[in-house]
Amino acid sequence: MAPSLQVRDFKKDVVYLFQFPGNETASSMSPYCVKVEAFCRLHNLKFERRNTFSERGDNGLLPFIELNGVQICESQVILNRLAEHFGLKNYEDARAEGIGHSLERMIENHTLHLLRIDLNRTLPDLVKVIVKQRVPGFAVDAVSSLGASYMRKKTRGGVKDAIGQFTAEEYDKMLRNDMIQLQNVLGANQFLMGASPTRVDCLALAHIGHSYFRLPQSRSYIHELVDSAELSVFKQYLERTVKTIFGDNFNNKE
Repeated sequence: MAPSLQVRDFKKDVVYLFQFPGNETASSMSPYCVKVEAFCRLHNLKFERRNTFSERGDNGLLPFIELNGVQICESQVILNRLAEHFGLKNYEDARAEGIGHSLERMIENHTLHLLRIDLNRTLPDLVKVIVKQRVPGFAVDAVSSLGASYMRKKTRGGVKDAIGQFTAEEYDKMLRNDMIQLQNVLGANQFLMGASPTRVDCLALAHIGHSYFRLPQSRSYIHELVDSAELSVFKQYLERTVKTIFGDNFNNKE
């Protein structure tokens, strides 16, 4: 059975992006939503953001897109389908494709899980930002506390299954090492694969940059890392990437 479409009077080749809303410092509270929007912006695709808490794709999740009357779910599948439909070139050549793909998988299969563990330290602050948009003021603190407790437990289990169970200090060391290796790959380049941003920069911004920019007042280990002298080159890279891809619209929550 085909999924029910949200946009029935769609325009040809316009990407309708259904995503969680953002705040004053991030275009969405979900890194996967940022990933899809960054990809659309990188390739100058025509898209419309549809901020929502209630709508879900056929897989029960956000983000999802609708393109020419077809619903597409799961961020990685979305990027692949967009590249195929619009004839986009993700990387310059086969070698770059191999390196870019390897970096993408490192970020989403390893670094991301370490960032999720780090997020647990400030999870109540993030949940409160989301809850404020959905419940009456008197219930915000209670709902935020329950939500953070549930999400923290779920995160720990997911990370344990993905990369193993370690101490907080060991997780931090692994995150620092991932960041250093990404900075080593960057070298003197403007972006991870050279002079221009590519698909992997969308992922780096969506997961690492988003973790840093999302709630700057709610600091955790990723802020300590990015703000350190050791990773000053990578911090400049994140700032350059968000400016190049989003311009002044990364904090646009509409």
